[in-house]
Amino acid sequence: MITQSKLTSIFLAATIGLLMLSACGTPATGGGTSEQPHTISVTGAGTAYGKPDVAVAQIGVQTRDENPSTAVSDNTDKMNAVITALKALGIEEKDIQTSNFSVYAQQNYDTNGVPTDYTYVADNTVTVTIRDLSKVGDALGKAVSVGANSIYGVSFSVSDQSALEAEARDKAMADAKARAEQLAAAAGVALDAPLNISEYTSGPAPYYDVRAVAQELGGGGGPAPVSTGQIQMTLQVSVTYVIK
Repeated sequence: MITQSKLTSIFLAATIGLLMLSACGTPATGGGTSEQPHTISVTGAGTAYGKPDVAVAQIGVQTRDENPSTAVSDNTDKMNAVITALKALGIEEKDIQTSNFSVYAQQNYDTNGVPTDYTYVADNTVTVTIRDLSKVGDALGKAVSVGANSIYGVSFSVSDQSALEAEARDKAMADAKARAEQLAAAAGVALDAPLNISEYTSGPAPYYDVRAVAQELGGGGGPAPVSTGQIQMTLQVSVTYVIK
């Protein structure tokens, strides 16, 4: 038989348990309230310019013949001559890399459009890194004079991009802060520290196209007309500032 005192103890224990559950399930209010900060988000851009010190060229040899072996043999002889000419200019072997080699059959047709025989085409392309920019024109001209007949282009870059990136980054952050301060002033508020920062990089540029160099030189072997220009490094930052 349960006495009155035991019933009172059970009731008090149950009541305390309910109060504890209620306290755990109820969000904090008053002084413990966490409110999301008000922010201003902007995107800033910065551009830095520098002088290139490295050039990369795609130099190729294409040969054709009714006999595939002859097409490949002629191609090999001409490409070896191209590589020899490049090395004679001081370009190291490590900076000459085969990027494509292919042989394919091309269908021939007579004057009535009827298929006849095949011509076999051999393509060989090397990627050449030129670290002395004063030799870029000579390299292209010599390559064409000894058999290269497809030059896809030359791209210029800097071997160490860190300095350009740092300059562009500083400019992008300054641009972002100026934009945020203008928005804050227009809204009648003040900025606090950045809440988060994201960075986006594009570059370097530009790209100089010399696909017509072979036709311009006419096999004479003279220096190709090449202009190095400037390297442009562009960087963007997205910054979110807290409003005081």
